[in-house]
Amino acid sequence: MKMKKTPWWQAVLLAAFAAALAFGAYSVSQVGNHLQYLIAPPHKLQTSGGEETPVKPNEPVAQWYAALKDVAEEWDSTMEAWTLGGVMENASLSAEGGGTQGRVTVMGENGTTLHPLQLRFGRNFFPEELRDGAHVIILDEQAALALFRISDPIDRKVTVQGVEYRVIGVARHRKQVGDLTDYGAYIPLMSVIDQDITLDALQVEAAPRTGVGASVSFSTVCGTWQQGGTVIDLGKEGMAATLWLRVLLCLAGATALLRLIGWLNGQARSYAKQYSQQLQVRYALSLMPQLAGMILLFCLGYGGAAALAAVLMNVIIQPVYTFPEWIPAVLVEWEDIAAAFWKVWQTSATLREMRSPEILRLRYFTLLIQGCSAATGVLLALWYARRRTALQGVAESLPEMRRQGVVVSVIRTARPIAFGELGYVPCAESEVWQREPDGAVRRRRGRKTTPMLRIIHVQRLLEQLPASPKDGSFVLEVTDAQIPANNARWEITCEQGVKTVERAERDWDIQLPVQTLARVVYGSGTFHDFLENNADFDLRMRSPAMDGLFDQHMPLTERAL
Repeated sequence: MKMKKTPWWQAVLLAAFAAALAFGAYSVSQVGNHLQYLIAPPHKLQTSGGEETPVKPNEPVAQWYAALKDVAEEWDSTMEAWTLGGVMENASLSAEGGGTQGRVTVMGENGTTLHPLQLRFGRNFFPEELRDGAHVIILDEQAALALFRISDPIDRKVTVQGVEYRVIGVARHRKQVGDLTDYGAYIPLMSVIDQDITLDALQVEAAPRTGVGASVSFSTVCGTWQQGGTVIDLGKEGMAATLWLRVLLCLAGATALLRLIGWLNGQARSYAKQYSQQLQVRYALSLMPQLAGMILLFCLGYGGAAALAAVLMNVIIQPVYTFPEWIPAVLVEWEDIAAAFWKVWQTSATLREMRSPEILRLRYFTLLIQGCSAATGVLLALWYARRRTALQGVAESLPEMRRQGVVVSVIRTARPIAFGELGYVPCAESEVWQREPDGAVRRRRGRKTTPMLRIIHVQRLLEQLPASPKDGSFVLEVTDAQIPANNARWEITCEQGVKTVERAERDWDIQLPVQTLARVVYGSGTFHDFLENNADFDLRMRSPAMDGLFDQHMPLTERAL
C-alpha cells in the first residue's frame, strides 16, 4: 500500500512562501521600534531690502527646535535618545563632475546615534558640527559616483539647493522599499537655518525605553509642541506587519500540540493497561524501575506540551499589550465595543498624512507577509487534510482488503505513530517483502521510512501457521478495532501434526489484540519470553499446544502477501 505524496509544485510553493515569510519577518525586525513625528516645516522668513540685520530664512525652524528642547524634558525617563531632523525629498545636488537629484536627510543632534551611518570612506559628523551647523556633507556611494565619477571624493565641494558643502565621508547605501530616489546625502540641520533652503518635512525621532509608556509620552509631548503632525510608532507597526504570520504559527503550533497530547494520552492508556496486566504475573516491587521510568517520560512529555502551550498563549496574547486601544472596557457591551472601534479608526482618518521611508517599508512587508501567510495557511490546510484523508482512506480500505483475501499488509511510512493507530506494527528490514510490477516478490529497503505490517485476515493467517509439535487445544480471541470481522474466537486443535482452526463459542483461553498477534507470529523470540516481557494480552489458561504453536514464526513470503 502506497501513500500519495504531496505534489512537487505544492512543496515548491510552500518553500517559496516560507522563504518570503522569513525574509519579510527579518526585514521588519531591521526597521526597529523608534517613535516618529512628522510635520510640515514652518514658513521661511522673507528677506526685504533696507534691513540692517540679516534675516535667517529658516529661523522658525531654530525656534521650533528650541521649543522642543523645553517640552522634551519629560522624555528623560522614557526615551533613550531623541533628535529633530528633516528631509528634502528631491533636492538638487551638483558638483564638478555633474549634477543629479536625491534625498537629503537633515540631521540634528543625536542624529547619528539614532541612525548610525556605515562609512566606506572619510569620517562621520562631529557632535559640534551637528550642534553648530557646519557646512559638511556625507554622500552615499551612488551619489558620489554620479557627482564625481569616483567613490571617495573627500574634501571636495557639493552644492545642495545652491548652498556649498564640503564632503567629509561616503556612506554605504542600499536602495530599499520606501526610497523615492536612487541617491542620498546627509547634512546638519543647523546648517540650513541661515540659508534659503526649503525643507519638505521635519521629523522628531526617539528611541523609547520599554515598559514606561514611552509611546503615550511621545505623542503627548509632540502634540503639545506642534499640532497637525503624524505620529508613527514603528514598533507597533512592526507588530501589525507580522500579525498574520503570528496567527499562522499559533495555528500550526496548536495543531501540533493537540496531536502531541493525543499521542501522549494514547501511550498513557496503553501503558496503564500493560501495567495492570503485568501486575497479574509479577510483583509490583519488580515493576517499580519500569514504572518510574515511564512516569518520568510522561512527565517530560506533558511538561513539554505545557511549555509549548504557554509559549503559544504568550505569542497570541502579546499583541493585546501592544494594541490596548482595541480592547473595550467591557468585552460584552456593544457600546464599549463600538467606542473602541471608532476611537481607533477616527484617529487614523485624517485628511493629510505624512509618511517616512520606514513606515512605507513596513506597509510593503505587511502586504507581503499577509499574502504569503494566507497562501501558506491554505497549502498547510490542504496538506493536513490530504494526510488525514489518506489515513482515513487506509482505515476504510482495511475491511475491503480482507474481503479480497489479503492476509498481511506491508507498508513503508515516515509516520509510524499514525499507522500504529490503525493496527500496524514495526517489523525488521529483513522481513519486508514487496510485490513488484512484474509480479515478483522481493525484499525491499528504503531510507527514512519504517517498514510496518498488519494482519488483515486473522483466520487465514491462523490456518497458515504450522501445527504445534505438542498436542492439545485452546481458544484464541482476537480484537481488532478497524476490521470487525477479525473480532472472533477460534478453537485451535493440534493432534499428531495436524492442526484445525474452527470458530468457537466457549470462553477464550488467551485474548490478543491484532497488533500483539502480529508481534507473536512474526517476532523472533519464544512465546515464554513474550509472556514475560509483554503485557498487551489476557491469559486465563496456558496449554502446551499454545506454546508450541506460537514458538513458530511466519516469514513474510509471497504466500503471505
